[in-house]
Amino acid sequence: MNFPGDLNDHPRVSALIEQFGVVDAGMRDLPIYNHTVAIESVGFRLFNDVELLGVVLTPWFMNLLILPITPVAMNMAEIGRTVSVELPIGARPFVVGGNEAVGLYKAHSLHSPVLSFTLPGQARAEAHRQLALLMTSVAAEPVARPASDVAGLDRRALLFRRRNI
Repeated sequence: MNFPGDLNDHPRVSALIEQFGVVDAGMRDLPIYNHTVAIESVGFRLFNDVELLGVVLTPWFMNLLILPITPVAMNMAEIGRTVSVELPIGARPFVVGGNEAVGLYKAHSLHSPVLSFTLPGQARAEAHRQLALLMTSVAAEPVARPASDVAGLDRRALLFRRRNI
């Protein structure tokens, strides 16, 4: 892919955000709607060379989305199907969604609803935080060494020395 600039401005991402803008009008009167949160894309990046991955914020949810760079035609048989996607932190469940204008995409819920975000920018900051966590590979946990190894003593030597004090 050779798209210059911020991938949040990629035409595929812009089309997706535009579609959620259309849905927004019908959501405003629902109790799950948070007027503090704007519809926006956060942190979109290239994923697996053929997809875009990032967070979509709306006043009713925060989802990690995987959007194919080349549109995948709408297929109602796929909608709602759960698929496992391997992220750097590990496998996560994604639900296939889509519409005629955008085609199919995969969504992993991060927050739904988003009513706990009460300050401007708070949801965006959380989106960046979640994205950083999910895209960081899990390092092998260091194996704790017994204290006796550190001191060069085994338990018997330690006990023996204490008796001779």
